[in-house]
Amino acid sequence: MPEPASEELLYFRAIEDAFIRLRGAPFLLSPGDWRLAQGWYARGVPVELVGAALEEVFARRAERGESGKVQSLRYCAAAVEEAWRTRRELSGGRAPDDDYRLDVARRLERLAQRLPATLARRGGWRRRIRAAGVEARSAETALAELDRELMDSHLASLEPAVRAALEAEVEASLARLGPELAAAVAAADRERLVRENARRAAGLPLLSLFSPDAL
Repeated sequence: MPEPASEELLYFRAIEDAFIRLRGAPFLLSPGDWRLAQGWYARGVPVELVGAALEEVFARRAERGESGKVQSLRYCAAAVEEAWRTRRELSGGRAPDDDYRLDVARRLERLAQRLPATLARRGGWRRRIRAAGVEARSAETALAELDRELMDSHLASLEPAVRAALEAEVEASLARLGPELAAAVAAADRERLVRENARRAAGLPLLSLFSPDAL
Protein backbone atom coordinates (compact mmCIF):
# COMPACT_ATOMS: atom_id res chain seq x y z
CA MET A 1 0.00 0.00 0.00
CA PRO A 2 1.47 3.40 -0.93
CA GLU A 3 2.14 6.00 1.73
CA PRO A 4 -0.79 8.42 1.43
CA ALA A 5 -1.10 12.02 2.49
CA SER A 6 -2.56 12.33 5.98
CA GLU A 7 -5.97 13.54 4.75
CA GLU A 8 -6.20 10.63 2.33
CA LEU A 9 -5.19 8.22 5.07
CA LEU A 10 -7.93 9.54 7.36
CA TYR A 11 -10.44 9.13 4.53
CA PHE A 12 -9.41 5.53 3.98
CA ARG A 13 -9.36 4.71 7.70
CA ALA A 14 -12.89 6.08 8.12
CA ILE A 15 -14.12 3.82 5.32
CA GLU A 16 -12.19 0.87 6.71
CA ASP A 17 -13.61 1.40 10.21
CA ALA A 18 -17.17 1.61 8.86
CA PHE A 19 -16.72 -1.53 6.76
CA ILE A 20 -15.28 -3.53 9.66
CA ARG A 21 -18.03 -2.35 12.02
CA LEU A 22 -20.77 -3.34 9.59
CA ARG A 23 -19.09 -6.63 8.74
CA GLY A 24 -18.93 -7.50 12.43
CA ALA A 25 -15.61 -9.36 12.41
CA PRO A 26 -11.89 -8.50 12.33
CA PHE A 27 -10.80 -7.79 8.79
CA LEU A 28 -8.07 -6.04 6.82
CA LEU A 29 -9.00 -4.26 3.63
CA SER A 30 -6.77 -5.31 0.75
CA PRO A 31 -4.65 -3.12 -1.53
CA GLY A 32 -7.39 -3.60 -4.12
CA ASP A 33 -9.92 -2.11 -1.70
CA TRP A 34 -7.45 0.69 -1.07
CA ARG A 35 -7.37 1.48 -4.79
CA LEU A 36 -11.15 1.71 -4.86
CA ALA A 37 -11.08 4.16 -1.95
CA GLN A 38 -8.26 6.10 -3.64
CA GLY A 39 -10.48 6.51 -6.68
CA TRP A 40 -13.36 7.83 -4.59
CA TYR A 41 -11.04 10.23 -2.78
CA ALA A 42 -9.54 11.53 -6.03
CA ARG A 43 -13.02 12.19 -7.46
CA GLY A 44 -14.18 14.01 -4.34
CA VAL A 45 -16.74 11.45 -3.14
CA PRO A 46 -17.57 12.53 0.45
CA VAL A 47 -16.60 9.99 3.09
CA GLU A 48 -20.02 10.34 4.73
CA LEU A 49 -21.68 9.36 1.44
CA VAL A 50 -19.48 6.26 1.23
CA GLY A 51 -20.41 5.38 4.81
CA ALA A 52 -24.12 5.80 4.12
CA ALA A 53 -23.88 3.60 1.02
CA LEU A 54 -22.12 0.89 3.03
CA GLU A 55 -24.85 1.09 5.67
CA GLU A 56 -27.50 0.62 2.98
CA VAL A 57 -25.75 -2.37 1.42
CA PHE A 58 -25.43 -4.19 4.74
CA ALA A 59 -28.99 -3.30 5.74
CA ARG A 60 -30.31 -4.82 2.52
CA ARG A 61 -28.25 -7.96 3.10
CA ALA A 62 -29.79 -8.27 6.56
CA GLU A 63 -33.30 -7.80 5.16
CA ARG A 64 -32.70 -10.57 2.62
CA GLY A 65 -31.28 -12.84 5.29
CA GLU A 66 -28.02 -13.33 3.41
CA SER A 67 -25.38 -15.30 5.27
CA GLY A 68 -21.61 -15.20 5.00
CA LYS A 69 -19.20 -12.32 5.40
CA VAL A 70 -18.57 -9.71 2.74
CA GLN A 71 -14.95 -10.21 1.68
CA SER A 72 -14.19 -7.02 -0.23
CA LEU A 73 -15.12 -3.36 -0.41
CA ARG A 74 -15.83 -3.83 -4.11
CA TYR A 75 -19.06 -5.61 -3.07
CA CYS A 76 -20.32 -2.13 -2.11
CA ALA A 77 -18.78 -0.23 -5.03
CA ALA A 78 -21.91 -0.11 -7.19
CA ALA A 79 -23.94 1.33 -4.31
CA VAL A 80 -21.32 4.03 -3.70
CA GLU A 81 -21.28 4.95 -7.40
CA GLU A 82 -25.07 5.14 -7.54
CA ALA A 83 -25.24 7.30 -4.40
CA TRP A 84 -22.58 9.64 -5.81
CA ARG A 85 -24.35 9.89 -9.15
CA THR A 86 -27.62 10.73 -7.40
CA ARG A 87 -25.94 13.34 -5.19
CA ARG A 88 -24.43 15.07 -8.22
CA GLU A 89 -27.73 15.03 -10.12
CA LEU A 90 -29.59 16.57 -7.21
CA SER A 91 -26.95 19.19 -6.50
CA GLY A 92 -26.81 20.22 -10.16
CA GLY A 93 -30.56 20.19 -10.65
CA ARG A 94 -30.32 18.63 -14.10
CA ALA A 95 -30.34 15.28 -15.85
CA PRO A 96 -27.05 13.40 -15.72
CA ASP A 97 -24.58 14.10 -18.51
CA ASP A 98 -21.84 11.86 -19.84
CA ASP A 99 -19.77 12.35 -16.68
CA TYR A 100 -22.51 10.74 -14.61
CA ARG A 101 -23.35 7.80 -16.84
CA LEU A 102 -21.30 4.67 -16.53
CA ASP A 103 -19.63 4.04 -19.89
CA VAL A 104 -19.12 0.30 -19.51
CA ALA A 105 -17.39 -0.22 -22.86
CA ARG A 106 -14.89 2.57 -22.21
CA ARG A 107 -14.05 1.27 -18.76
CA LEU A 108 -13.60 -2.27 -20.05
CA GLU A 109 -11.25 -0.98 -22.74
CA ARG A 110 -9.18 0.88 -20.17
CA LEU A 111 -8.87 -2.25 -18.07
CA ALA A 112 -7.82 -4.24 -21.13
CA GLN A 113 -5.17 -1.66 -21.97
CA ARG A 114 -3.77 -1.76 -18.43
CA LEU A 115 -2.73 -5.41 -18.66
CA PRO A 116 1.09 -5.51 -18.66
CA ALA A 117 2.78 -6.35 -21.95
CA THR A 118 4.62 -9.24 -20.28
CA LEU A 119 1.41 -11.02 -19.24
CA ALA A 120 1.08 -14.51 -20.69
CA ARG A 121 -1.87 -14.82 -23.09
CA ARG A 122 -2.42 -11.07 -22.84
CA GLY A 123 -4.44 -10.96 -26.05
CA GLY A 124 -6.89 -13.55 -24.79
CA TRP A 125 -7.36 -11.80 -21.47
CA ARG A 126 -7.96 -8.49 -23.24
CA ARG A 127 -10.62 -10.02 -25.48
CA ARG A 128 -12.41 -11.53 -22.49
CA ILE A 129 -12.36 -8.24 -20.59
CA ARG A 130 -13.82 -6.38 -23.57
CA ALA A 131 -16.55 -9.03 -23.86
CA ALA A 132 -17.54 -8.85 -20.18
CA GLY A 133 -20.87 -7.21 -20.98
CA VAL A 134 -22.70 -4.01 -21.83
CA GLU A 135 -24.71 -3.64 -18.63
CA ALA A 136 -22.85 -2.56 -15.51
CA ARG A 137 -24.11 -5.19 -13.09
CA SER A 138 -23.52 -8.19 -15.36
CA ALA A 139 -20.17 -6.79 -16.53
CA GLU A 140 -19.00 -6.31 -12.94
CA THR A 141 -19.99 -9.89 -12.10
CA ALA A 142 -18.07 -11.18 -15.12
CA LEU A 143 -15.05 -9.04 -14.22
CA ALA A 144 -14.99 -10.38 -10.66
CA GLU A 145 -14.79 -13.92 -12.02
CA LEU A 146 -12.13 -12.92 -14.56
CA ASP A 147 -10.13 -11.24 -11.82
CA ARG A 148 -10.15 -14.40 -9.71
CA GLU A 149 -9.14 -16.48 -12.71
CA LEU A 150 -6.37 -14.06 -13.67
CA MET A 151 -4.90 -14.03 -10.18
CA ASP A 152 -5.20 -17.82 -9.84
CA SER A 153 -3.30 -18.20 -13.11
CA HIS A 154 -0.63 -15.71 -12.08
CA LEU A 155 -0.09 -17.25 -8.64
CA ALA A 156 0.16 -20.74 -10.15
CA SER A 157 2.95 -19.50 -12.43
CA LEU A 158 5.12 -18.14 -9.59
CA GLU A 159 8.29 -19.87 -8.51
CA PRO A 160 8.11 -21.24 -4.93
CA ALA A 161 10.71 -18.73 -3.75
CA VAL A 162 8.67 -15.83 -5.12
CA ARG A 163 5.53 -17.14 -3.44
CA ALA A 164 7.42 -17.54 -0.15
CA ALA A 165 8.67 -13.95 -0.39
CA LEU A 166 5.11 -12.68 -0.87
CA GLU A 167 3.92 -14.64 2.16
CA ALA A 168 6.81 -13.29 4.23
CA GLU A 169 5.89 -9.75 3.20
CA VAL A 170 2.33 -10.27 4.44
CA GLU A 171 3.49 -11.70 7.75
CA ALA A 172 5.86 -8.77 8.25
CA SER A 173 3.02 -6.33 7.58
CA LEU A 174 0.73 -8.12 10.04
CA ALA A 175 3.45 -8.18 12.69
CA ARG A 176 3.49 -4.39 12.65
CA LEU A 177 -0.17 -4.40 13.69
CA GLY A 178 0.62 -6.12 16.97
CA PRO A 179 0.16 -9.75 18.05
CA GLU A 180 -3.52 -9.49 19.02
CA LEU A 181 -4.77 -8.15 15.69
CA ALA A 182 -2.35 -10.29 13.70
CA ALA A 183 -3.67 -13.40 15.45
CA ALA A 184 -7.25 -12.41 14.58
CA VAL A 185 -6.53 -12.32 10.85
CA ALA A 186 -7.77 -15.59 9.38
CA ALA A 187 -5.82 -17.73 6.94
CA ALA A 188 -8.23 -16.72 4.16
CA ASP A 189 -7.45 -13.06 4.80
CA ARG A 190 -3.73 -13.78 4.71
CA GLU A 191 -4.15 -15.51 1.35
CA ARG A 192 -6.12 -12.54 0.04
CA LEU A 193 -3.31 -10.20 1.05
CA VAL A 194 -0.76 -12.47 -0.65
CA ARG A 195 -2.84 -12.28 -3.83
CA GLU A 196 -2.98 -8.50 -3.68
CA ASN A 197 0.76 -8.22 -3.08
CA ALA A 198 1.30 -10.47 -6.10
CA ARG A 199 -1.04 -8.27 -8.13
CA ARG A 200 0.90 -5.15 -7.22
CA ALA A 201 4.28 -6.73 -7.93
CA ALA A 202 3.13 -7.88 -11.37
CA GLY A 203 1.40 -4.61 -12.24
CA LEU A 204 -1.93 -6.34 -12.78
CA PRO A 205 -5.01 -4.10 -12.63
CA LEU A 206 -7.96 -4.79 -10.37
CA LEU A 207 -10.63 -5.95 -12.82
CA SER A 208 -13.58 -3.85 -11.73
CA LEU A 209 -15.59 -1.13 -13.44
CA PHE A 210 -15.03 0.95 -10.31
CA SER A 211 -11.29 0.44 -10.04
CA PRO A 212 -9.10 3.52 -10.64
CA ASP A 213 -7.53 1.43 -13.40
CA ALA A 214 -10.83 1.69 -15.30
CA LEU A 215 -11.37 5.43 -14.84
